[in-house]
Amino acid sequence: MKKFKHRDKIRFALFLTVAIGLLALGHHFNLQERFNFEKIRSMVENAGTWGFVVFASAYLFSALIPFPATLLSTVSGAIWGEYLGTLVTVVSATLASCVPFLIARYLGRGLVGKIIQKNHTADRCDRFASRNGFMAVLIMRLVPIFPWDLVNYATGLCGIKFRDYFRASLIGTIPASFTYNLIGSSLGQPLDKTKIILIVILVLIIAFTMIIVKRRKQETIKVTDTGSSEMKEFKINVSPMDEFNTELVENVHPTEWKNPEPKGKYNLVVIGAGTAGLVTAAGAAGLGAKVALIEKNLLGGDCLNVGCVPSKTMIRSSRIIAEILNASEFGIKGIESASVDFPAVMERVRAIRAKISHHDSVKRFTKFGVDVFLGQAVFSSPDTITVGDKRLQFKRAVIAAGAHAVIPDVEGIKEAGFLTNETVFNLTEQPKRMAVIGGGPIGCEMAQAFARLGTEVILFHRDEHILNREDADAAAIVQEQFKNEGIKLLLGCSPFKVETHNNVKTLFYKCQDNESSVTVDEILAGAGRAPNVDGLNLETVGVKYDKRKGITVNDRLQTKNPRIYAAGDVCMNWKFTHAADAAARIVIQDALFFGRKKLSALTMPWCTYTDPEIAHVGMYERDAKQKGIEIDTFVKPFAEVDRALTEGHEQGFVKIHVKKGTDKIVGATIVGKNAGGQISEITLAIVNKIGLGKIASVIHPYPTEAEIIKQLCDAYNRTRLTPTLKKWFSKWFQFKR
Repeated sequence: MKKFKHRDKIRFALFLTVAIGLLALGHHFNLQERFNFEKIRSMVENAGTWGFVVFASAYLFSALIPFPATLLSTVSGAIWGEYLGTLVTVVSATLASCVPFLIARYLGRGLVGKIIQKNHTADRCDRFASRNGFMAVLIMRLVPIFPWDLVNYATGLCGIKFRDYFRASLIGTIPASFTYNLIGSSLGQPLDKTKIILIVILVLIIAFTMIIVKRRKQETIKVTDTGSSEMKEFKINVSPMDEFNTELVENVHPTEWKNPEPKGKYNLVVIGAGTAGLVTAAGAAGLGAKVALIEKNLLGGDCLNVGCVPSKTMIRSSRIIAEILNASEFGIKGIESASVDFPAVMERVRAIRAKISHHDSVKRFTKFGVDVFLGQAVFSSPDTITVGDKRLQFKRAVIAAGAHAVIPDVEGIKEAGFLTNETVFNLTEQPKRMAVIGGGPIGCEMAQAFARLGTEVILFHRDEHILNREDADAAAIVQEQFKNEGIKLLLGCSPFKVETHNNVKTLFYKCQDNESSVTVDEILAGAGRAPNVDGLNLETVGVKYDKRKGITVNDRLQTKNPRIYAAGDVCMNWKFTHAADAAARIVIQDALFFGRKKLSALTMPWCTYTDPEIAHVGMYERDAKQKGIEIDTFVKPFAEVDRALTEGHEQGFVKIHVKKGTDKIVGATIVGKNAGGQISEITLAIVNKIGLGKIASVIHPYPTEAEIIKQLCDAYNRTRLTPTLKKWFSKWFQFKR
């Protein structure tokens, strides 16, 4: 056990001196017997207009030392009546009780809190008190068996928040105060029926309140138990465990890693070590903040482990074999018989992933000054997150837990077994036939990659064309390419059942009113992703979420709990690595400083890495139409660009939308071999409000495929030369001759 700070010991000693001294003082002078009803009443009444001050001071004594608080409440009723007296009593009692609470909190809590953390049972009780402070104090105020003065001190030593303590004391004092004030106002007078009825009603209210409190307590315990039951050790499963995956795991989830001891309150605790979490943690730590990072699986998240890195590595291999098999078009003969070594392709995927994993390693982020905790994060109180037996207090928290693959609603698919982007890169043997469910970016990228590597691919998509969220003309080019490469497209079709016989899967599907089936070796589900919101105990901290849409955030990425933010796939529609990166930078500014950065202010480009690629930024034509924005559209095909012709990249085009009558860019789509690399120039122009006319003045090297953007800008400039203007130019040149 680590030694406690000397300062905490001194504070605790001072607390004991003050608290025990005051309590002993009260018992020594036997104050309960020295003061009687008439004596106190006389003191208050004789004070005149200062009566309230005398009364409040007396209540302060009752909070600090053993003193008859019930007697004071009765006196209040006798002097001011049952209604005004209750108001005076409630205000005085609540304010007075805060003094011993704050004494205990600032002098005793430091040492007591650290002792509690060392004991598992005490720590759980303390967390329960922190989560349910309001109800705990309310119970103690409503039930008269709890000593008034001891409660005031004891609650300050545990994790109950001052706000909860104050509110519960204010509310919980009302019934008893009114009862005693009612009795005080009736002393020396006959107790009329009205007052008897009021007393009975008060008793019933207290009883009813106790029943509600008990039920609420049971419900809270259920929530707490649910959260704690999720705190199981997360099993790391990376297959096959060869030298590369061993290196990966040792970097991003070391087997011998021991979580550090929490270091007091953190400026920022980040849940999830994907792109959003890593950028947030590294950025905040780099600015000097005290940061903790929690990850139950592998640091690096989807991007490193099951997304961008492995998929693009695999796509690169598939593009090479496609170029080799098409080499005859470039005059290269004799290599049409090239074959694919699928295990070697997947080994390279694992090798590249392991090599890049050093960038996201536990060791690297520890060097940044980040406290890395491996395990399931669970919110245990408004300012506390539990990881195993570690309790982390935070000023601000960020949920960057990411997302997971959606299980298709297909009968029997779980029993038959299926692949997702999270498991497909574990393959070491090539499937001969594969069904891909979903014609979005993930489904299309993987369908083309496997098809080029030699797998017979059948792609299912509910809509009438693939990539239906993209520009229709661009998607049509990719769809035609898929057909040319032998990918079987079942459009407007939905699988509804899977049966397995002898390790062969039969997939039954429906196209409009017709039913049919196809036999495959593997099924790849690429029909979307859902946010990781389970197991975090979000209800405890008032964070609202939807299991499909994710955590609810405002434009500043703040949840319904203003102390907690979210970023990345767990809350955003843009499920891209670069979008998570951008969101993390917003969170750093808004959570740690007084930033007002907004997600809606971002200009977000994206790219689907099929061949040809589709890249987009800004509005589509349909978006402009919905918003009532009139646009002019300029299109330039790659078939008219010299370098594209020499490279054999004639497929595709650049399409740019500008606000009608201006050169202000509102959106663009590029479909082509290197579309992802070319979209950034247009994104830069939109962000910095650079129009087509200005881009036309920028010199682009010749010959490059990027020159297509300059040529399109030249096309815009030619539209500025109206017939009237051209006529005046002709007259000018005639004059100059």
